This record gives sequence, structure tokens and C-alpha cells, in this order.
Amino acid sequence: MSQTAAPGGTQGLAKGSLRTWDAIAISISVLSPGMAMQLNTGGVAAVAGGSTPLAVLIGGIGCLTLAFVVIGFTRRMAAAGYAYTYVSRSLGKRPGFVAGWLYAFGMACFVPMTMAGVGFLLSDLLGLSGSWWLAFFVLGMALLLVLSVIKVHTTTRVQLAVGALTVLILLIVVVVVTAKGGAHGQSAQPFTFGKTASGGFNGVFYGLILGITSYIGFETAADFGEETANPRRAVPIAILAAVTFAIIFYVWTTYATTIGYGVDELANDPSPWVSNGVAGVAQQYVGTFMAKLVEIGAMFSAFIVCVACATASARTLFAMGREGVLPVWLSQTHPKYKTPVNATVCVVLAATVVAVLVGYGFPSDDLGGAPLTVYALMATIGSLAVILVYIGLCIGGVAFFRQTSRRFNPLLHGVVPLLGAIIFAAAWYGSVYPVPIAPIKAAPYIVVLWLVLGIGTVTWLSKRRPDAIERVGSILGEEGGTLVEALDEK
Repeated sequence: MSQTAAPGGTQGLAKGSLRTWDAIAISISVLSPGMAMQLNTGGVAAVAGGSTPLAVLIGGIGCLTLAFVVIGFTRRMAAAGYAYTYVSRSLGKRPGFVAGWLYAFGMACFVPMTMAGVGFLLSDLLGLSGSWWLAFFVLGMALLLVLSVIKVHTTTRVQLAVGALTVLILLIVVVVVTAKGGAHGQSAQPFTFGKTASGGFNGVFYGLILGITSYIGFETAADFGEETANPRRAVPIAILAAVTFAIIFYVWTTYATTIGYGVDELANDPSPWVSNGVAGVAQQYVGTFMAKLVEIGAMFSAFIVCVACATASARTLFAMGREGVLPVWLSQTHPKYKTPVNATVCVVLAATVVAVLVGYGFPSDDLGGAPLTVYALMATIGSLAVILVYIGLCIGGVAFFRQTSRRFNPLLHGVVPLLGAIIFAAAWYGSVYPVPIAPIKAAPYIVVLWLVLGIGTVTWLSKRRPDAIERVGSILGEEGGTLVEALDEK
């Protein structure tokens, strides 16, 4: 095991405090199955219509290829800022900085997104006016700060318990709807391009961005590599378990929901799914009580994913601050719990300010009011930023495997990562054309502006502080050895 001292006397993270189940809990909690199925897939259905399961499946295939790449990296190294470190080790230190810059930004965007979802769902459950969402948002952020700073393994146990409960609730609905055959019986049509609400192939790929949003974070366990015992074994298991579970569960749930409403009905007018989601199907096939449970599950699921996204963003900021390419202040950890408290506070404050600015500055009735405007806009911005990182990881994976693998396989080490990059690029294109409604149409420009700022920052650092650039991706919690050699022999 190797560790390099961070500048400024930075304290270390709580090494070895997480086990394999904790790593699995982290990745699955960021997936947030309850929230994803209730809130994300309505946006997919708005354009993919009855072909929504196909869009979700294609997004899952892209993430499965990325999982293969990330596992290849995690066999050889463990680091707090996984994307930042992995891209720097494969494409270079400057691209690595940009990857960390985008990834921390993207995951931070999911914090106001998900907490706005909590505020919206809780207001709806309590029968209160929509204006209450911000009060619940602030209370939720205070609780998030506490959970993110205390011992991280305590938080992951809570995430695992809540995640399992929300999945169980949805599974009951999915099994009942599938067993009853939905509105018109079983059908393979949801897995064709012919049932979209908007233009065949175009409809599927336009809906792909929010389809991929539901998968984003399956690899988050890699951010906790330095805090996980035996990370080069535990983290790959967690990543593979999370993405495999997500593909099966998401495709099955969207299929059951699609046949529940009716494939042709959604192809012609997907508004029932957009407005009611899985809860609408639950009420129709299982009853009002189960529909309320689905909504409650989505609310709790949204909260735990908010915690997980905040911790993932904070650890990337921590890693970059530790190596001196961002303010060293971000790398300070809590003296007792060994968690990146300063970075976490920064993420929480930024998320709250953004929620207020977007919710009250650009509310859209077409998106469902202030909280859902925050949700939709920040989901799109965060997804576009993270997808750029995913593309970089896929391309970097090819170079990394060529450098490190004793037996480079053109199919596994070349074609598979590039397939993922193509799918993610298609999702990015689908978010730009056709042009979405305001304020969503501003999302690509915001991400490009942030990318340009990142490039400008790394260019400035290269000229003024080249020593900082040399430290990019240099600090590892654990590096590969005999285990990697054994794996490469297979």
C-alpha cells in the first residue's frame, strides 16, 4: 500500500472502514431505483413513448461497457477521485484535471436536483402547496450534512436499508402488472424503435439522456476506493453488481409500466406516464395504498441518492484539493470522522443557492413548477457533464489497457470501450437536437461554459503552477501488484 502526503498537512480518509456490502450500497444508492423510475423515466417517455424500455436498455448497455473499463482501472488502483485519477493515468494530467472538474460539477448538480425531488414529493404526500418544497429542501440539506460528515459506514448502512425497501415496493407492483399482462397482454413492441412518440430512432436517442441519468452513479463505489477494505476486489464487485441490477430492474420496471398504460397509448400520448409514472400504474393495478408507498419510496430514495451524490462530489473535490490543483482547504477532513467536511459543506451551500436561483428565477409550468424545474434542469446539466467524463473514461480505457494489459484483446479492450463512448455521444446529441423547451435548452451551453472554464483553469495552472499539474492523479490509496498480474494472465 502506498500513500503520498498531501500538501498543507491534510488529514487522511478513514481507510478500511467500508466493506464490500458498503461499496455495493453506495453504488446502488446513487442509482436511486425508486426515484429514477418515478421521476426520471417520465422524461424519457415524453419522447420515447412506448419504446421507453428500449431507450433504457440502450443506456444500460452503454453503462455496462463503462463498468468494464472502470473495473479494469480499479483492479490496478484505488483513489478518492476515481474519474479524475483514472483519466489522468490514461489520457494525461491535464485531461485528468478536466475530468475531475466536470465530474465534481456533475455530481454536485445532482444534489439540488434530488433534494428538489424530495421537497416536491413530500409536499404532495402531505397535501401542501408547492411553495413548501424549499422549506423541506433546506431541512433535508441540514440532515444530509450530518449524514455526510459522520462515519461513512453508518451512512451506507442507512442507504442500503432504504434502497432495499424502495426496490421491494416497486418489485411488488412490477410483478403484479407483468403477471396480469398489463392493459393488452405481453408485447415485444416496447423494444422496437417503432413506438416512440417522436420520430423512431430520434425519439429513442432523444430520450436516452434521461435514460442514462437513471444509471449515473453505478460506479460511485470507486470514489470510496481509499476507504474500502481490499478495494481492488470489493469495488469491482460493487460496480458489476450495481450495473447488472440496474439494467434488469430498470428494463423490467419500464416494460411493466409501458404495458400497464398500453404500448400504443404511450406511443400516441405518453402524458399518463409523464404525469403519474409508476405510481399511476400502481394505483390502477394494486390500489391507492401501494401507489402512496411508491411515492414514499421515491421520496426516501431521492434523499439517499442526494446524500450519495454529495459525498461523491465532495471526495472528488477532496482529491483535487489534496493534490493542490484546487484550494487545499477542500482537502481538510473532520478530525474525528475522517470525512472531507470542508468539501461537503461547499457542496451543500452551492446546492442550496442553485436551487433558490433556478426555482425562483426560472420556474416553468411546462415542467411542473419550481421544484420540478430545478429537478429537470439540474438533472440534464449534471448528466451532460458526467457523460463527457464517461466518454473520456471509455477512450482512456483503450489507452490504459494497451499500456498495462499483458494480453491486449482488440474486442474486449478496444471495441467494448469505444461502443460505450458512441452510446454516450448519442445521448449527448439527443439532448441538443431537437432543441428542448426552456430552460432545459440552456443545459448544453452551461456544461460547455463549465468545460471551457476548466480548460482555462488547467491552462493557467500549467503556466503558473506546473508543480500542481504534476501532482494530478499522483496520490493513490492502493496500487496494483500481484493480483493484477494474476488477473492479466487469465
